[in-house]
Amino acid sequence: MRVPRQALLDGLRAFGVAARQLSFKAAADALFVTPSAISHRIRDLERHLGQRVFIRKTRAVELTDAGRALLEEVEPLLNGLDAAVDRAAKRARRRVLRVAAPPFVVTDLLIPSLRSFYGLQPRIELEITTSAAREAGHAAQVDVAILAATAPPAGQVATRLFSPRFVAATSRPVALVARELGPRVFEKQRRIIYRHRAELWTRWFATTGFPLARAATTLHVDTLPAAIAAAEQGLGIALVPTLVCERRLRPGRLVRIADTEIESGDTYFLVHRPEDRGRPEVRAFLSWALAELRR
Repeated sequence: MRVPRQALLDGLRAFGVAARQLSFKAAADALFVTPSAISHRIRDLERHLGQRVFIRKTRAVELTDAGRALLEEVEPLLNGLDAAVDRAAKRARRRVLRVAAPPFVVTDLLIPSLRSFYGLQPRIELEITTSAAREAGHAAQVDVAILAATAPPAGQVATRLFSPRFVAATSRPVALVARELGPRVFEKQRRIIYRHRAELWTRWFATTGFPLARAATTLHVDTLPAAIAAAEQGLGIALVPTLVCERRLRPGRLVRIADTEIESGDTYFLVHRPEDRGRPEVRAFLSWALAELRR
């Protein structure tokens, strides 16, 4: 006899509790049903298995050999199911929000500003992951994403955040040398190149009129945070976004070597799925991010 999946699950749940308690009544109390319901569920399970799992006595039950073998296999699965339900319930109470953003946005914008978010939303638990700056959308496991694009991503709810401008900057000691050398600075100082936006240097040289010295050495890195860190350490001169590096430029951890700022050609968008617009945690993060990150 084939038993529907829900009936089979009910039967296994009833069996597991009754087997631990060796009592249909105790199982009924634990599952908030009648002893008769427990008996029916286990009888259906036995029909499905084609063998008895309990020996019924007047006031008690005992496991058969088949019942003991089934309990050994089923109990870990039932425990895992209980744990999964508990975790889901805890996530629902915590209101977890999963956010993805490019590395430099995470390190220079989100993390320094999160204290104000938690002050407003102490019950929302954030899970922040880094992602490539340029992506068509965000992954299924992400609730909100910050993406760089030339136009809003199709099929998503996208709100413009900012269009970064880049400036050449380095550590204070290297900046003093650059000030003395002027346009000849790259004869002596290394260019730090963010590999995914290497063309920005070509545009910077064209805009400033600085000559590109053939003898200049370069340092290639694959993330903006790495380029910024290398410039702070005096390893050379990097093109850094003025907006996200504002905290570093103001106290002098980074110093401009020229006033020229160039457009990156990208716009950063705050993106979420249309079906998530009604979730309270999504609305809370969007409201905070639009106020904080635009500022």
